[in-house]
Formats: sequence, structure tokens, C-alpha cells
Amino acid sequence: MARSTLRNADPTALPETNPSSDSFRIAEYPFYRIARVARLYTECLDRELKPRGMDQARWRILMILREHNPAAMGLIAELAVMKLPTLFKVVRRMANEGLVRHGPRLSDQRVTEVSITPRGRRALVIIRAAAAQVYSRVTSSLTAKEIAALNALLGRVEVNLLDIGGRKIRSDVVAA
Repeated sequence: MARSTLRNADPTALPETNPSSDSFRIAEYPFYRIARVARLYTECLDRELKPRGMDQARWRILMILREHNPAAMGLIAELAVMKLPTLFKVVRRMANEGLVRHGPRLSDQRVTEVSITPRGRRALVIIRAAAAQVYSRVTSSLTAKEIAALNALLGRVEVNLLDIGGRKIRSDVVAA
């Protein structure tokens, strides 16, 4: 999305969502809601993953590798919303568990690539089923159109945040 498409919201339209307003209410603040929903979802998903020997970090990495295999560590870090040092530790553990392999990219030795192994693919089948159960329960009161609208709105907010932070907006990371 081009920077020129960014618009300024009317700060007086919903004063309860604007931190500078005397009418501000934390529960109405979109970023509070996003953080709260993300945390609650994480707790629900963790309850399903833990008995299967998985956690959020491994789940995200395997799901990313399902779509981008092999993938550079930088791409995985961005998609998984993880700092590189943390990602390196998790990938090392996953490699020790036989879920992934990692090594230098043949065409550019400076880039470390990660690929999923057959054991990782088998684990992915199990954890996708667990994640699907959580997703189904969490979204049971939403229509497909509402889920698409929610994703579209969050995508627009994400683009604005990337723009404010001066970060490159990558089409392979930010959904349209």
C-alpha cells in the first residue's frame, strides 16, 4: 500500500479511544483490545499445544515453513514476530528435536535457511488439528465476511504502523 493512501482519523470521532481525551477508556482503546485478544488466544492455543509437546514459537515456525520452505531466518523472524536471537534458539532446539534443518543458503552463504523435516511435517499435522479446534471455537460467533473484514482492518492498521516506523511494507508479509 502506498504511503499516500494513509489518512488521518478524526481524533474527535471516538474520544473514548483517544488517549489524549478526557473521555478515554482503556477498554475502548483498540490496541488494548488487540493485546488482550492476542494474549487470551495465546493462552487458549498454549493449552492445546502443550500436551502435544509444542509451544507457540514452534507452532508459528512450522506454520511459516508450511508456506515458505525453505525460508531465511529473517523472513521467519518477521512472520513469527520474533527477535532473531530468540528465533535462533528456538530453531536450534527444533533442529535437535528433528523438526527442522538449518544451514547456509547455497546461493548466499550469509543467509541461514530453515527447512521442515518429515518429522516436522508429521508434528505439523497434529498441531494444525489442535489449532483448528481453537480457531473454530474462537471464531464460532463470527461469519466468514466478518473474519475477512477484521483481517482487512488489522491489515490496514499494520501498514500504518509499518509506515510510522519507517519499515518497508513487504507484500509477502502483510496481507492485502
